Formats: sequence, structure tokens, C-alpha cells
Amino acid sequence: MRIISNLLYFFFSLLLIILNFASYSYAVGNVDWVLLKENGDGKEWLDKGSIKELPNGEISVLTKFFKNPTNSDNDGQLSLYVMRINCDEKKFKDTSINGIPQFNSKWQTSNNDELIDVVIENSCSDY
Repeated sequence: MRIISNLLYFFFSLLLIILNFASYSYAVGNVDWVLLKENGDGKEWLDKGSIKELPNGEISVLTKFFKNPTNSDNDGQLSLYVMRINCDEKKFKDTSINGIPQFNSKWQTSNNDELIDVVIENSCSDY
């Protein structure tokens, strides 16, 4: 019985989240990927068309990160992130990674990660 209750709670929560963001949903369209920076860790892109101002003064953006291969057997890894950014505090949190919601993500600083810094800088200057 507890498993059924947990499953119902999960599906109800998921439905609530989907409906909550329904007003922000748009049809799939062209993305405007801009390569922001490339370094030894990988490459970072920003979808300029995804920058949305949120009611609380934050913004939401879609980014793409290609992690460079760590050895010759690895092809690297491409990941998509939806980030919320507080431009005043220069903090961010990932709300979705590869389409999977990150419900318990916490606000954090970039910790001098130049790829995250460039996303924050470019996103905040464009909104």
C-alpha cells in the first residue's frame, strides 16, 4: 500500500509541476546556440532565445555543455541544462539536467568555473 501511495504522490507532484510551468511552455522552435567558451574541460553553449525573465527577478536559461573526453576510449559527453540564475548575487541552480527535473537543487556560486561564469555573465547582460 505504501508503494502505491508513493507512486501516486510522485505522479501528482509531477503533474503539478508540469501544470505550474504550462504558461511558460512554447512550441518547439529554432534554438539560437551561441558558443560562449571552450577550455580544457569542454565547450559551453547558451541558447540566446531561451533567456526568460522570471517574476522574482531571476532568469531561466538553456545551456549545453560538452565535456571533453578523459581518455581515448571516451567520446565525451553532451549535457543540456536548464538553469535559474540570480544575476544580482551571481548564483545559479540547475532546475533540469538532460530533461530530468532537479527538485532539490540548491543555489550555488560558480566556484571560479570559467564556463559557468561566462554563462552567468552573458545571460545576465542579455536580459
